Amino acid sequence: MRQFIRLVIYQLIAVISLHSILYGQTKPLCDTCWDIKKLNTAVAASYMKNNEKEMILEINKLRSNPGKYAEILYPYLVKAKYNLQKYGKGPRNYSLTSTYTTDYTSGGTKQVVKIDTTWHYINEEEVRAIESLIVELKAMKPLTILKPSKGIYLAAKTHALDQKPTGTINHMGTDGSWPWDRIKKYAPEMREGNENIACGENNAMEVVIQLLIDSGIPGYGHRKTLINPEWTHCACYCVGVVNENVNCTHWIQDFGAVKMKK
Repeated sequence: MRQFIRLVIYQLIAVISLHSILYGQTKPLCDTCWDIKKLNTAVAASYMKNNEKEMILEINKLRSNPGKYAEILYPYLVKAKYNLQKYGKGPRNYSLTSTYTTDYTSGGTKQVVKIDTTWHYINEEEVRAIESLIVELKAMKPLTILKPSKGIYLAAKTHALDQKPTGTINHMGTDGSWPWDRIKKYAPEMREGNENIACGENNAMEVVIQLLIDSGIPGYGHRKTLINPEWTHCACYCVGVVNENVNCTHWIQDFGAVKMKK
Protein backbone atom coordinates (compact mmCIF):
# COMPACT_ATOMS: atom_id res chain seq x y z
CA MET A 1 0.00 0.00 0.00
CA ARG A 2 2.79 2.42 0.93
CA GLN A 3 4.59 1.64 -2.33
CA PHE A 4 1.37 2.30 -4.28
CA ILE A 5 0.90 5.68 -2.57
CA ARG A 6 4.52 6.61 -3.34
CA LEU A 7 3.99 5.70 -7.01
CA VAL A 8 0.84 7.85 -7.19
CA ILE A 9 2.73 10.78 -5.67
CA TYR A 10 5.53 10.41 -8.22
CA GLN A 11 3.01 10.32 -11.06
CA LEU A 12 1.23 13.39 -9.69
CA ILE A 13 4.53 15.29 -9.44
CA ALA A 14 5.34 14.27 -12.99
CA VAL A 15 1.99 15.47 -14.36
CA ILE A 16 2.24 18.80 -12.51
CA SER A 17 5.78 19.27 -13.81
CA LEU A 18 4.95 18.39 -17.42
CA HIS A 19 3.81 21.88 -18.36
CA SER A 20 6.95 23.51 -16.98
CA ILE A 21 9.23 20.98 -18.70
CA LEU A 22 7.49 21.43 -22.04
CA TYR A 23 8.35 25.11 -21.80
CA GLY A 24 11.86 24.64 -20.43
CA GLN A 25 11.11 25.63 -16.83
CA THR A 26 12.53 22.85 -14.70
CA LYS A 27 13.39 22.95 -11.02
CA PRO A 28 14.96 20.38 -8.70
CA LEU A 29 12.44 18.07 -7.07
CA CYS A 30 13.74 18.87 -3.60
CA ASP A 31 16.11 21.63 -2.51
CA THR A 32 16.65 20.13 0.96
CA CYS A 33 17.28 16.48 0.03
CA TRP A 34 21.05 16.87 -0.06
CA ASP A 35 23.70 18.14 2.31
CA ILE A 36 24.77 21.02 0.09
CA LYS A 37 27.59 22.10 2.41
CA LYS A 38 29.14 18.65 2.17
CA LEU A 39 28.60 18.21 -1.56
CA ASN A 40 29.66 21.71 -2.66
CA THR A 41 33.31 20.67 -2.67
CA ALA A 42 34.37 23.30 -5.22
CA VAL A 43 32.94 26.29 -3.36
CA ALA A 44 36.41 27.59 -2.47
CA ALA A 45 38.02 26.80 -5.84
CA SER A 46 38.83 30.38 -6.87
CA TYR A 47 40.05 29.26 -10.30
CA MET A 48 36.51 28.16 -11.28
CA LYS A 49 33.56 30.25 -12.42
CA ASN A 50 30.37 30.04 -10.36
CA ASN A 51 28.46 27.99 -12.94
CA GLU A 52 31.37 25.53 -13.08
CA LYS A 53 31.22 25.10 -9.31
CA GLU A 54 27.47 24.52 -9.61
CA MET A 55 28.14 21.77 -12.14
CA ILE A 56 30.38 19.90 -9.67
CA LEU A 57 27.74 20.30 -6.97
CA GLU A 58 25.12 18.83 -9.31
CA ILE A 59 27.35 15.87 -10.15
CA ASN A 60 27.93 15.26 -6.44
CA LYS A 61 24.18 15.36 -5.77
CA LEU A 62 23.77 12.63 -8.37
CA ARG A 63 26.61 10.52 -7.03
CA SER A 64 25.76 10.90 -3.33
CA ASN A 65 22.17 9.69 -3.73
CA PRO A 66 21.44 8.15 -7.15
CA GLY A 67 18.04 6.84 -6.06
CA LYS A 68 16.86 10.26 -4.95
CA TYR A 69 18.23 11.85 -8.12
CA ALA A 70 16.17 9.39 -10.17
CA GLU A 71 13.02 11.07 -8.88
CA ILE A 72 13.95 14.23 -10.79
CA LEU A 73 13.62 12.22 -13.99
CA TYR A 74 9.94 11.23 -13.71
CA PRO A 75 8.67 14.44 -15.36
CA TYR A 76 11.15 13.91 -18.21
CA LEU A 77 9.74 10.43 -18.69
CA VAL A 78 6.20 11.82 -18.78
CA LYS A 79 7.23 14.32 -21.45
CA ALA A 80 8.99 11.63 -23.49
CA LYS A 81 5.97 9.29 -23.34
CA TYR A 82 3.69 12.20 -24.25
CA ASN A 83 5.79 12.92 -27.35
CA LEU A 84 5.90 9.24 -28.29
CA GLN A 85 2.13 8.89 -27.97
CA LYS A 86 1.33 12.13 -29.80
CA TYR A 87 3.98 12.14 -32.53
CA GLY A 88 4.88 8.47 -32.87
CA LYS A 89 8.39 7.04 -33.00
CA GLY A 90 9.73 10.28 -34.43
CA PRO A 91 12.34 10.83 -37.14
CA ARG A 92 14.91 8.15 -37.80
CA ASN A 93 18.36 9.22 -36.67
CA TYR A 94 21.79 7.74 -36.18
CA SER A 95 24.69 7.98 -33.74
CA LEU A 96 28.38 7.57 -34.42
CA THR A 97 30.32 5.93 -31.61
CA SER A 98 34.11 5.96 -31.71
CA THR A 99 36.15 3.33 -29.88
CA TYR A 100 39.76 4.19 -29.19
CA THR A 101 42.38 1.55 -28.49
CA THR A 102 46.16 1.50 -28.50
CA ASP A 103 48.22 -0.88 -30.61
CA TYR A 104 51.78 -1.31 -29.44
CA THR A 105 54.15 -1.76 -32.37
CA SER A 106 57.92 -1.79 -32.82
CA GLY A 107 57.62 1.83 -33.87
CA GLY A 108 55.88 2.94 -30.68
CA THR A 109 52.17 3.38 -30.07
CA LYS A 110 49.41 3.86 -32.59
CA GLN A 111 45.86 5.02 -31.92
CA VAL A 112 43.24 2.86 -33.60
CA VAL A 113 39.76 4.28 -34.06
CA LYS A 114 36.69 2.13 -34.68
CA ILE A 115 33.49 3.96 -35.59
CA ASP A 116 30.10 2.26 -35.21
CA THR A 117 26.86 3.62 -36.67
CA THR A 118 23.65 2.92 -34.76
CA TRP A 119 20.20 3.88 -36.04
CA HIS A 120 17.21 4.72 -33.83
CA TYR A 121 13.89 6.59 -33.75
CA ILE A 122 14.24 9.75 -31.67
CA ASN A 123 11.03 9.67 -29.58
CA GLU A 124 11.15 5.92 -29.04
CA GLU A 125 14.79 6.02 -27.96
CA GLU A 126 14.17 8.91 -25.55
CA VAL A 127 11.63 6.84 -23.61
CA ARG A 128 13.89 3.80 -23.63
CA ALA A 129 16.88 5.81 -22.41
CA ILE A 130 15.03 7.49 -19.52
CA GLU A 131 13.40 4.25 -18.38
CA SER A 132 16.74 2.45 -18.32
CA LEU A 133 18.33 5.36 -16.45
CA ILE A 134 15.69 5.41 -13.71
CA VAL A 135 16.07 1.66 -13.18
CA GLU A 136 19.86 1.97 -13.05
CA LEU A 137 19.92 4.88 -10.60
CA LYS A 138 17.33 3.28 -8.30
CA ALA A 139 19.50 0.18 -8.00
CA MET A 140 22.74 2.07 -7.34
CA LYS A 141 24.47 2.61 -4.02
CA PRO A 142 26.03 6.00 -3.20
CA LEU A 143 29.24 6.78 -5.08
CA THR A 144 32.35 8.72 -4.11
CA ILE A 145 31.94 12.47 -3.65
CA LEU A 146 34.24 14.21 -6.12
CA LYS A 147 36.75 16.82 -5.08
CA PRO A 148 37.90 19.64 -7.37
CA SER A 149 41.32 19.48 -8.99
CA LYS A 150 43.17 22.49 -10.35
CA GLY A 151 45.27 20.23 -12.55
CA ILE A 152 42.21 18.58 -14.09
CA TYR A 153 40.66 22.03 -14.54
CA LEU A 154 43.75 23.15 -16.47
CA ALA A 155 43.42 20.05 -18.65
CA ALA A 156 39.80 20.94 -19.47
CA LYS A 157 40.51 24.66 -19.98
CA THR A 158 43.58 24.06 -22.15
CA HIS A 159 41.61 21.65 -24.31
CA ALA A 160 38.76 24.17 -24.66
CA LEU A 161 41.14 26.93 -25.77
CA ASP A 162 42.74 24.49 -28.20
CA GLN A 163 39.41 23.42 -29.70
CA LYS A 164 37.42 26.65 -29.77
CA PRO A 165 39.11 28.09 -32.89
CA THR A 166 38.08 24.94 -34.81
CA GLY A 167 34.38 25.76 -34.31
CA THR A 168 33.60 22.55 -32.44
CA ILE A 169 34.75 20.56 -29.40
CA ASN A 170 36.13 17.05 -29.95
CA HIS A 171 37.81 14.69 -27.52
CA MET A 172 41.03 14.58 -29.53
CA GLY A 173 43.21 17.67 -29.24
CA THR A 174 44.93 19.25 -32.22
CA ASP A 175 48.16 17.71 -30.91
CA GLY A 176 46.62 14.21 -31.02
CA SER A 177 46.10 14.00 -27.26
CA TRP A 178 43.14 12.22 -25.63
CA PRO A 179 41.36 13.13 -22.36
CA TRP A 180 43.39 10.72 -20.21
CA ASP A 181 46.62 12.07 -21.71
CA ARG A 182 45.74 15.65 -20.82
CA ILE A 183 44.41 14.82 -17.37
CA LYS A 184 47.53 12.85 -16.40
CA LYS A 185 49.75 15.57 -17.87
CA TYR A 186 48.23 18.44 -15.88
CA ALA A 187 47.35 16.33 -12.82
CA PRO A 188 50.17 13.76 -12.61
CA GLU A 189 48.78 12.45 -9.32
CA MET A 190 45.94 10.86 -11.33
CA ARG A 191 46.26 7.29 -12.58
CA GLU A 192 43.31 7.49 -14.97
CA GLY A 193 40.84 9.97 -16.43
CA ASN A 194 38.03 10.52 -18.88
CA GLU A 195 35.87 13.27 -20.31
CA ASN A 196 32.32 14.29 -21.18
CA ILE A 197 31.52 17.00 -23.69
CA ALA A 198 28.07 18.54 -23.83
CA CYS A 199 26.38 21.11 -26.02
CA GLY A 200 23.19 22.32 -24.39
CA GLU A 201 21.93 24.60 -21.65
CA ASN A 202 23.86 26.94 -19.38
CA ASN A 203 21.99 25.33 -16.45
CA ALA A 204 24.09 22.72 -14.60
CA MET A 205 21.20 20.39 -13.76
CA GLU A 206 19.93 20.34 -17.35
CA VAL A 207 23.39 19.47 -18.67
CA VAL A 208 23.88 16.66 -16.15
CA ILE A 209 20.45 15.23 -16.99
CA GLN A 210 21.15 15.50 -20.72
CA LEU A 211 24.36 13.49 -20.31
CA LEU A 212 22.71 11.00 -17.97
CA ILE A 213 19.83 10.25 -20.31
CA ASP A 214 22.30 10.07 -23.22
CA SER A 215 19.53 9.31 -25.69
CA GLY A 216 20.76 7.81 -28.92
CA ILE A 217 24.29 7.07 -27.67
CA PRO A 218 25.00 3.32 -27.83
CA GLY A 219 26.06 2.04 -24.43
CA TYR A 220 25.21 5.40 -22.82
CA GLY A 221 28.88 6.32 -22.53
CA HIS A 222 28.36 9.79 -21.04
CA ARG A 223 26.13 8.29 -18.36
CA LYS A 224 28.73 5.66 -17.51
CA THR A 225 31.40 8.33 -17.18
CA LEU A 226 29.27 10.38 -14.76
CA ILE A 227 28.54 7.40 -12.51
CA ASN A 228 31.92 5.68 -12.70
CA PRO A 229 32.69 4.65 -9.09
CA GLU A 230 36.46 4.99 -9.61
CA TRP A 231 36.53 8.78 -9.89
CA THR A 232 37.85 10.79 -6.97
CA HIS A 233 38.25 14.24 -8.56
CA CYS A 234 36.73 16.31 -11.32
CA ALA A 235 36.61 19.72 -12.92
CA CYS A 236 34.16 21.37 -15.28
CA TYR A 237 34.90 24.10 -17.79
CA CYS A 238 32.18 26.18 -19.41
CA VAL A 239 33.41 26.86 -22.94
CA GLY A 240 30.38 28.92 -23.95
CA VAL A 241 29.16 29.30 -27.53
CA VAL A 242 31.73 27.86 -29.88
CA ASN A 243 29.96 28.32 -33.20
CA GLU A 244 27.57 31.23 -33.70
CA ASN A 245 25.52 29.02 -36.04
CA VAL A 246 24.94 26.52 -33.22
CA ASN A 247 23.12 28.22 -30.36
CA CYS A 248 24.19 26.13 -27.38
CA THR A 249 26.63 26.29 -24.50
CA HIS A 250 29.54 23.86 -24.67
CA TRP A 251 30.80 22.17 -21.51
CA ILE A 252 33.79 19.99 -20.76
CA GLN A 253 33.58 17.66 -17.75
CA ASP A 254 36.89 16.00 -16.89
CA PHE A 255 37.22 13.23 -14.30
CA GLY A 256 40.22 11.65 -12.60
CA ALA A 257 41.09 8.76 -10.29
CA VAL A 258 43.94 9.57 -7.93
CA LYS A 259 46.84 7.12 -7.63
CA MET A 260 46.67 4.79 -4.67
CA LYS A 261 49.19 5.53 -1.92
CA LYS A 262 51.79 2.81 -1.46
